[in-house]
Amino acid sequence: MSSKYALSRENVTLSGRLVASMRSAILAGDLKGGERLSERSMTEMFGVSRSLVREATQVLAAEGLITVVPHKGPTVTLLDQRSAEDLYRVRAVLEGLACQEFVEHASDAGREELFAIFERLKAMLGQDDADALVEAKNDFYRCLLAGARNEVLDQMFTQLNNRIVQLRRFTLSASGRFSETLEEIGAVIDAIRRRDGQEARHLAEAHVAAAANVVIRRFAELEETQETKAKGQ
Repeated sequence: MSSKYALSRENVTLSGRLVASMRSAILAGDLKGGERLSERSMTEMFGVSRSLVREATQVLAAEGLITVVPHKGPTVTLLDQRSAEDLYRVRAVLEGLACQEFVEHASDAGREELFAIFERLKAMLGQDDADALVEAKNDFYRCLLAGARNEVLDQMFTQLNNRIVQLRRFTLSASGRFSETLEEIGAVIDAIRRRDGQEARHLAEAHVAAAANVVIRRFAELEETQETKAKGQ
């Protein structure tokens, strides 16, 4: 059985390609949080050997995208509220630093690219396409990190951002959140245009804090819904 994630035979020996493909499946939501990843299903999905699946699983477990449960095997990591809060606190620091260093180091071409991506985001207001919104937001961060020119920051932020993608879908689905996101990012962009690194950093941290508050509310709503269903059974 083949799938869109199956690797061409010439790439089967390249475990890095399998890691990238499995990571993409998780970030795209095709492998969902809490889903058990049996070796058999993974070999069928990606068209590779069990040994390669085991190697890739170990790499993605180190990134936090997969959780290996003793006696049960690997599952796609399902974030709880406490984990989400921890991730967003760290993200606020990293994103703020990225904005400040972008102001200090980005080329004119990099600045124009970032501004263009923001215009693309604004044009998506009112659209009901969570995948496209997440992709555009990821492009924004890719450009931001490239302009910051800090390899350590890039690596740390990218790995953390991958873990937050599930939660970003969570927040963007909240009523009115995307328009608020645009307003918050727009303020960051204005500070970058003025080359005010400190203000860009402050506003970026505030943006992340607002996103974290939405996540916390969403967790509370889900818990309330589950309690209501349990009482009705």
